[in-house]
Amino acid sequence: MTDPARPDVKPHRRISALLFAILAGIAAVIVLGLALIGLRLLEIQEELDRLRDAALPRMVKLAQLSQDASATSSIAPALGMSPSKAEFDTLRARIRDKESSQRALILELDALLDQPERMATLRQNADLLIANLANLTSAVDDQIAVERKLEVFGEEFAGLVRPFNEGMSAADGGITAFALNSASRIRAMILDMNRGRFSRNRTEAEEAVHALSQRLNRSNENAAHPVPAVGDAARAIIDLWQASRQAILAAKSAQLSNAFQIRALAEENSLIANRLLGSASNEFWRASSELEDQIKLVNETTRYTLVAILGVVLILGAGNLLVWQVLKRRVFLRLERMREGLQQYSDDRRHGLSDPRPDEIGSISGAMAHYMEVIDHREAALAEKTRELEALSNQLAKYLSPQVYDSIFTGKQEVKVASSRKKLTIFFSDVVGFTETADRLESEELTQILNQYLTEMSRIALRHGATIDKFVGDAVMAFFGDPDTRGVREDAVACVRMAMEMRDRLCELQWLWREAGIERPLQARMGIHTGYCTVGNFGSEDRLDYTIIGSAVNIASRLEAMAAPGEILLSFETFAHVNGSVACEPRGEVEVKGVAYPVATYRVIAPGEIADEGRGGVHQHGEHLRLDLNINAMSPADRAAARASLKHAIDMLDLAARAQPAQQDGDAEPE
Repeated sequence: MTDPARPDVKPHRRISALLFAILAGIAAVIVLGLALIGLRLLEIQEELDRLRDAALPRMVKLAQLSQDASATSSIAPALGMSPSKAEFDTLRARIRDKESSQRALILELDALLDQPERMATLRQNADLLIANLANLTSAVDDQIAVERKLEVFGEEFAGLVRPFNEGMSAADGGITAFALNSASRIRAMILDMNRGRFSRNRTEAEEAVHALSQRLNRSNENAAHPVPAVGDAARAIIDLWQASRQAILAAKSAQLSNAFQIRALAEENSLIANRLLGSASNEFWRASSELEDQIKLVNETTRYTLVAILGVVLILGAGNLLVWQVLKRRVFLRLERMREGLQQYSDDRRHGLSDPRPDEIGSISGAMAHYMEVIDHREAALAEKTRELEALSNQLAKYLSPQVYDSIFTGKQEVKVASSRKKLTIFFSDVVGFTETADRLESEELTQILNQYLTEMSRIALRHGATIDKFVGDAVMAFFGDPDTRGVREDAVACVRMAMEMRDRLCELQWLWREAGIERPLQARMGIHTGYCTVGNFGSEDRLDYTIIGSAVNIASRLEAMAAPGEILLSFETFAHVNGSVACEPRGEVEVKGVAYPVATYRVIAPGEIADEGRGGVHQHGEHLRLDLNINAMSPADRAAARASLKHAIDMLDLAARAQPAQQDGDAEPE
């Protein structure tokens, strides 16, 4: 059977082209949007980098410079307040720290500011502030040195005044008073820091010393009142003044001049610090304004980026919706119709695929319709082959036991040379006097009777689950336990019941054969044995035979040969398994050729022969007699009919008995 020709379809690629155009447009818009977003993000990154690297550091440095200027301006007043040596050292350390900090900040700002004129103002004010602090520090240092000299002079005059304060008598002609006044005026001139009172203090000190000198001269001329100790002390004050007058006046002049210079430098320091602070503040606010502008630019760029992202998302969503609509109308709905068509085809082989559009799905639909036709042709061919194979299989099955056939065709058993050891129940049966019967019948009749006998026996065997090994002429060989088994005991019981049913069916066939005109119907004898056998496939790779071998097979065959016609003979092994299920009676031990020990045998008794006789049952089977009565199961009509039949049979037997002596007498008269 030839397959239908495949249709030549050249589809127009409409769906793929349409989807490609839509996706390409979406991709182009997305790429463009991402490019714009990327540029904006780069701008944002540049602005943020600029903020990080320039604006924010510049503001921080300017704030630090303002703090240093404020701190520096607060140091100058402290220097102008005549600090001690320790305080001056502390202030000078702070000045040096602020000086190094300002220089570092100026260098850092010089790298951050890109306008030299603005930086020049800051640098100039910072340099002026540092120079002013240096001058102020030098002036304060000089002032401290001068004040130290004046303190020394003051301590010397205080030491000369001490004797007058320790108890000199006032009867010294007024010299003590003049000496104390002179020392007091000199110390007042040394300690007074007022520049305006310096001339007056100097005049008062010189007048007091001059007065002390005159008073001392008058005391020396007055011999009546000599005071040597007071005079010496007063003379020491006058000598110290005359010796240190120029140095004291020079130191005092330098002190006052330094004080004026310190105040001037302090005021100038405040002005310079204010200018520096103002310049730094201006730069700070200018940087703050630039920072605000940059932040606004970043915000605007961010908003633009968000709008671009939103646009890209909207375009992507619209593109996806468009793609979904195209796919839904041009793909999914048509695929659903194709699925329904395939479902109809799978249910009842109806061809429901029809898509006339000349695109990819239309091409697929046409190809599937073609494949359906191919499948139909192939299924028809396959059905035909299957029918042929089934017919052949059924024919082959007649040469195999159904169990073997099923195990081979289901794959449970491999067709190869293999065997196994199992405990089986083996059955043998054989027709008694078959040769004599064959001589009496024509070949056609003999064939018909033998086939009928084997057919009936085979049906019974298969119904009980036996594996028919072979037919050897009129003999039947079967076994239970392979390839399927229900257990050794159940297999043995099934085998014996099969034999009993075969015996009963054979009795029924004998009546039928008698009615058909066969004088000597077939009779069979049976032998059963349970034992271990080797079962499997025997032969070559080209020709196999599924059978069993072993001594157990020989014993079953010998038991069948020793049985009487219509008798079922069991071995003890089988009897042990069926005892309690089947009525048996012992037949004694027999010697079996090929077996070294005697075999105990048992005859199977029909259940009615023992069980039914005590309950109104009569069973009698013979070559020319068959009687089966179950009186308890019979109705009154059945019993009446049976009584009439038995009475008629007795009358016939009596008639035959009376006729037989008369015949014997007639035969004797001629003698």
